Amino acid sequence: MIGRVYRLMDVKRIECKQKEIQYGAGDVIVRPDFLSICAADKRYYFGRRDRDILNSKLPMALIHEATATVVYDKSGTLAKNDKVVLVPLIENRKNRGIKENYDPENRFMSSDADGFMQDMIALPASNLIPVRSGYAVEYSFCELLSVAINSIEAFEKGRITEAGDIGIWGDGNMGYVTALALKFRYPGARIIVFGKNTRKLQQFSFADKVFTINSIPGNIKLDHCFECVGGRNSEAAIDKMIEMISPQGCINLLGVSENPVPIRTRTVLDKGLTLIGNSRSRSADMRQAVKMLENNIGCRRYLKMLVSEIIPVKNELDMVHAFEQSSLNDFKTVMKWEV
Repeated sequence: MIGRVYRLMDVKRIECKQKEIQYGAGDVIVRPDFLSICAADKRYYFGRRDRDILNSKLPMALIHEATATVVYDKSGTLAKNDKVVLVPLIENRKNRGIKENYDPENRFMSSDADGFMQDMIALPASNLIPVRSGYAVEYSFCELLSVAINSIEAFEKGRITEAGDIGIWGDGNMGYVTALALKFRYPGARIIVFGKNTRKLQQFSFADKVFTINSIPGNIKLDHCFECVGGRNSEAAIDKMIEMISPQGCINLLGVSENPVPIRTRTVLDKGLTLIGNSRSRSADMRQAVKMLENNIGCRRYLKMLVSEIIPVKNELDMVHAFEQSSLNDFKTVMKWEV
């Protein structure tokens, strides 16, 4: 079977290529429905990574946050037209000592392999999570939500003190879903969000408190912190967390920075802090994310508020338009895949 894949060939240049779709007995063929543009996709598209890295990755199809419709399942596990969430982690092995998303032998679509910008995709049945109720655009955010779930699992294992007051730095997509996941996981905790943009912070209606980073009261103390900033601003965010956090608290790092970030290790040592790195997620985390949406109408409603724009996509020009618009929108730009 011949399919079409839409690869980023170079900065801001997407081209359609034909390729043979190879699938085995355990694979399922799906057609994407909603493709959510992530910050990592934008770094590739706009060339915000080192040239050497771009040269080693491209050409490559982008997008790792998506939902799809089943076209064909030879095994009969799924029925034609079933709706599914796609898992982008390609597991080449299982290492009992390392979570799948941290195993260097495993690959991640739209980073180490073609992503979901294809007309049809063959994936193992284990990479498809059926959506049994309430299928809608917000399910395309399950991968993003699963990253927050992965970080909370690590937080549970690493924390020493009670959840208490939790501070989240970052008013973007990652900050939003992390704050939301924490609110559902710890309903008794106080969720306090710190950001730069007042307009964005107004969307965090479920949080107990929100502050702009220039108006943080001096008397606030936090038990734990989650950093969802990344980039050049992560240094200031982490520094403020180290200052405000209570002894033996956890600082959970989720933001991606291309450059080294200096950290006040003396204060980290004096306070006995734990710093936890978090990246991506595994199938089990994504299944938790899907279950969270299926079981909580409120969660789905809050996630839907992340949608800044849904753009119908039929060709390469529409794809370029979607990526360009994503740089202007506050939150999520989603492609409604009609290729």
